[in-house]
Amino acid sequence: MSLERAVEIAKELERRKATNTLKYYKPYDYQVNFHNTIASQRLLMAGNRIGKSFCGAMEMAYHLTGKYPDWWKGKKFDKPIRAWVGGVSNETTRDVCQKELVGQPDDPSAKGTGSIPLDDIGDTTRKPGVPNAMNSLVIKHVSGGWSRLAFKAYEMGKEKWMGEAVDVVWLDEEPPTNIYTQALTRTADRGGIVYMTFTPESGMTETVAQFMNDLRPGQALLQAGWDDAPHMTSNIREQILAALPPHERKMREQGVPQIGS
Repeated sequence: MSLERAVEIAKELERRKATNTLKYYKPYDYQVNFHNTIASQRLLMAGNRIGKSFCGAMEMAYHLTGKYPDWWKGKKFDKPIRAWVGGVSNETTRDVCQKELVGQPDDPSAKGTGSIPLDDIGDTTRKPGVPNAMNSLVIKHVSGGWSRLAFKAYEMGKEKWMGEAVDVVWLDEEPPTNIYTQALTRTADRGGIVYMTFTPESGMTETVAQFMNDLRPGQALLQAGWDDAPHMTSNIREQILAALPPHERKMREQGVPQIGS
């Protein structure tokens, strides 16, 4: 084999791996526990920079494609689904959720480098007035047919979260109570799930307090901090902590809400 041919093969293998992240996902223990917890409402309340949004995106990709791994013990869908992903604003939904699911928004060549495999991404629609943001896309499901995913934002108001019945809702960052209740309502008729991934930056809110102090049937809280993420080395921790005010450190390191001043 010539050197040129060997280089071509290496590049192709690299491309295939980059556009099929789902196949090579090696979750941390806390991520496995989150995925394998069966509850219609789940909250992953965690520290900063440990991979909570990445975890949320990988779970959404499994549900959209039906390509569940052998270790999966959580909720499964055996047919195409309808799903929503939501963040605080259209821009943050694009920059975090869309990036983790599809790839870098402002780089067309990065399409398929998120959690959804490139070969499974079908038609996409743009969100008017928001550069490089997607409004929706369809994803090939292993059973045949296409799952549908829509991107939403809390700033759109609860009216934009009404109407449609969906199977899965992923909320990245803590939602207002009226948005959360709409998400629950949208999934109720289909026996679906709502899961949240966030650091409790707003303190002991109504939502945080309920999951920490008053869990109800069908709800589950999972917490994780820097100790649960091997990539958070001592050097990285020291750099981040040095830039934080003391009263924020426990919240950002362990995902524990601040109480009082």
